[in-house]
Order: sequence, then structure tokens, then C-alpha cells
Amino acid sequence: MAVLASIVCAQDFSKSGSLEQLKALGEKEKVLFINKNYYALYSADFTNADSLAGWAAATSKKNHWKKEEADAQLNWAVITYLSGAYDKVLPKYFKALTLYDSLHDKRGLAKTNNEMSVFYHRTKNEEGSMKCLDVAEKYAKEINDLEILGTTMGHRGAYLLEEGKYKEARPYIEKQLQLRLLTHDSIGLGYVYLDFAEVAIHEGKLNESLEYIDLSSAIRKKIGDKQGLAVNTTNKAETYFNAKQYSNAAYWFEEALKQAKAIGYIDLIRHGYVYLSKTYVELKDYKKAYELDVVADAYRDSLFNIERAKVIHELQAKYETEIKDHKILELNIDNELKTATIERNTILIAALIVVLVLSAIVFYLWRKRQLHQQEIVMQEQKMRMREAQISAVIDSQEKERTRFATDLHDGIGQLVSALQINVQSLKQNKAEFELRDKLFTNSEQLLNDIYQEIKNIAFNLMPPILVKEGLLPSVRELVRKVNQAGKIKCTVTAFDFEGRFAELAEISLYRIIQELISNMIKYSTATEASLSFTGYSNEVVLTIDDNGMGYDLEKFKNSSGNGWRNIKSRLNLIKASI
Repeated sequence: MAVLASIVCAQDFSKSGSLEQLKALGEKEKVLFINKNYYALYSADFTNADSLAGWAAATSKKNHWKKEEADAQLNWAVITYLSGAYDKVLPKYFKALTLYDSLHDKRGLAKTNNEMSVFYHRTKNEEGSMKCLDVAEKYAKEINDLEILGTTMGHRGAYLLEEGKYKEARPYIEKQLQLRLLTHDSIGLGYVYLDFAEVAIHEGKLNESLEYIDLSSAIRKKIGDKQGLAVNTTNKAETYFNAKQYSNAAYWFEEALKQAKAIGYIDLIRHGYVYLSKTYVELKDYKKAYELDVVADAYRDSLFNIERAKVIHELQAKYETEIKDHKILELNIDNELKTATIERNTILIAALIVVLVLSAIVFYLWRKRQLHQQEIVMQEQKMRMREAQISAVIDSQEKERTRFATDLHDGIGQLVSALQINVQSLKQNKAEFELRDKLFTNSEQLLNDIYQEIKNIAFNLMPPILVKEGLLPSVRELVRKVNQAGKIKCTVTAFDFEGRFAELAEISLYRIIQELISNMIKYSTATEASLSFTGYSNEVVLTIDDNGMGYDLEKFKNSSGNGWRNIKSRLNLIKASI
């Protein structure tokens, strides 16, 4: 209990008036308040916390508060994950990473990687989970952040516990305990005691395990952590379940479900129903187990549908076995009545078959005609699309030839004319050595300028770095040249994006980026822009963002300008989408 006295209590946001102070704050202060207290917010009410985190992220982006937006995106991602909306989690994490990286915020990067590790572990991506933990540990040690390092150690220990590697897990758990005590991290300390509880139950020490859970619950109750208390109650129920005390397990699972429902903790609700169903299987109440598993199925996400469908089938089979005799009695109908019913139904079925056959023939003929008409329309659309692509390619080539000719005439042409004048002057002033020396020097400079102009034209036609090193290095070189002009400042970031594409894809993407940056410089009035590449297992996402005036999306898509036509043509060539 000496440990509890040294812990600073978090605010209990379950009280109706606890959030009233938000109304009196300005926008910036509200965002800071939400980011600082997000754990207490979602511990009290997931739905309200989700709305507040989304508002904080949008408000920060609107006002260009990058640090606050990064914190809000990270908090929002955690809340989204705990709410069970797995398909919406990763974009928020990646947005937070991009913002922290642009700010060179190692603490933010470490925190985000810790949280992403939990998501990847949950979704069975162990390689991604371990990679995130390695990154988090590296940054935490670089900045000597003991709180974040403690979280990393905690995750490593918890994952080993799940694999049943209790001996390997213990050093990480003990290291985490030391760090939590040093940093007075009450939230983290609550998790440490749960890890010790799991080790104790593995060693057959039921009472010791329950004491650790109660110790964790005392901390979480003191800081007003309703989410943590729901987790602890679930752990106590599972401890009784593993000890085969199924009646106690059922009681505590019911309590855990009440607590999880009160704060909208969907993932824990689903977990609780699954285990409560298993408990009633052990209690031989198959009907209750089946009913609970049907409820649990409504909460399950797509990651677990196949596995759980099998469980439902097994439970349903057991339940149906118990009522089999009752159904047999209900189906024992009078034979005479059954015979009369069969004769009547035979006539109806025969008539129905005739109607169905006729309907099938009519439908087949109608469908065949529809498919034929659709095929004609598709062929016409393909022809029009092909013609548009050819036209766009021709326009692009003509535009490139015109630009090339202009560069030769305005750039090299003028320099060559100046060089010709120097040569003529050399012929006319043979005896004036001082003048001839100046003319030689000037001619040498003109030749250097001509060489540089040729290099620039060659770079615009096909950058050598694109051919030799690939898309990402060539884009960085392009951005470097754009930044040298001083009109706009661009940055380039990349996540899980390495290696190279096919030559056609790299050239097409490079030209698209050139076109978009050119339009950005000409029309957007932007002063800052960013390009980010994010790699996935079978695709790469390129995002280009600037702080300019924006544009009407529908007008952009329906534009008939050459630039947009060229972009669409190149996208179609490499089967990409925008």
C-alpha cells in the first residue's frame, strides 16, 4: 500500500460536471486539455471520447498545430482500436507518424510505435508488432524516457505471457515494475500487477493471483479508471475460469460485462460474452451457452468470424441434441391427415414447377438480351476511352516537343548567338590582346552556360537519377530543385516504401508528380507542401498535400484540360487510381 500513496490520481471524468470546464476554454486550451486527459476520457465514456478526439484532430489541422494534431491523431487511433473499429485504426496511426516525423519528435514516434505494436499483435501480424517495439525502444532509450520504455517492456512481457513463455516474460515484467515506480505511472502500474497475476495463476497460486488483481483494481479505482476496472474484473473472472471455479467465473464475467457496457468498451464486451459462453459450457448449461454466443457473434469483427462460427455450430449442436426428443413428438402428426395433405401439396407443387420453369425461361431470355446490350455499351466505352487516351498521349507529346523547342530557342539559342558574336569579335580584333583575352574568357563562360542548359533540358526530358536509382530518389531531387527556387517549401517522407517499380510505373508517377507540383506552384498560392509515400503489402499510397487555396473536386475530375487528361492517361497505363 506504500506504492499507492506515491501515485498522483487522475481526474474522474465519470462525474457529470467534470467536463464542464471545457466550455470556458479557448480552442487551443480545449485541444490541449483533451490530449492530456484522453485516457481518463475514454476510461469514462468511449463514445464521448471518440467525438472529442476527432474534434481535437480536426481543429488542430485547421489551425496548423502540428504537434497537437499528432497527439490527437494518436489518441484517436487508440480509442478507435479499443472500440473495435479495426478498419479505421491504421490511417490515424500513420497520420500521427507523419506529423511526428516532420517535427522530429522522437517521443511521439516512440509512443505511436508502442500503440501500433498492440494493434499488429491483436491482428496476428507478429512481425509488424515486434518491429514497432524495436523502434519504440530505440527512441525511448535515445531520449531517456522511462515511461515509454516501461510501456515497451510491458508489451514484450505480455506477448510472451500469451505464448505461455512465463520464464522468459518475468524479466520484462520486473523491469517494467521498476520503471513504473520510478516514474510514478499509476496507469502503467495497474498493468504490471495484472502481468504478475497471470504468472501467479500459472504457478498454481490462485490467492496470490487474485491479490495482484485486487492491487491493480485499487490503483485504478483511486484514479477513476473505469476502463481499467472493467479489464481487471474480466481478468478476475478468467482467473476463476482457469482455476475451474466456474460459478465464481460466471459471476465475475457478468460484473465485467456491466462495467464494459457502461463505458461502451465494445472489444471487452465481445470478449466477455465469448468467455461467459465457455463458462456455461463447463457448467453443462448448453442452452445458455448458445444464447450468449449468439449475442457475442453480433459484436465480433470480421477477423474472428470463421473461428467463432465453428464454436457457434458446436454449441448449437449440443443444444439441439437436448431438445431433439421434443421436436420428434411435435412432428408425430396423424397419418390420415398427412396423406390428404400430401395429395393436395402434390398438385400445388406440380403447378408451381410449371410456373417456375416458364419464369426461368423468360428470365434467361431477358438476361441474355441485357448482357448483350451491356456488352455493346462496354465496347463503345472502351473505344471512347482508348481514343481519349491516344489523344491525351499525342497532346502530351506535342506539348513536350513545344516546351523542348522553346527551351532550345530561348536558352541555348541565345547563348549560341552570343558565342557567335564573340567569335566575330575575335576575328576583327586580332591585334588587341587584352580584348581578345576578355572575349576568350567570356566565350568559355558561354560554353559552360550552354553545357548547363543542355543538362537542365536533359534532366527535364528524363532525369538520370530516375533511371539509375528509382522513383523516391528522383522525387527528392525534384523537390530539392523546387525548394532552391524559393517560391514554395516541399518535404518528402516515406514509410515502408523501398525498392523499385517497373520502369513504366516509375516514369508515369514521376510525370504525375511533376504536373501536380507545377500546378501547385502556378495556381495554389501555397507556401508549404508535403509528399508522402506509404507502402502496404500489395500497393503504395502517394499523398500530396499543400496549404494553398484548394480546389473544387468535381470541377477537377470533370476538367478537360491537357494536364488532367495527361494525369488520367498515365494513371490508366499503370492501373492506378487517384
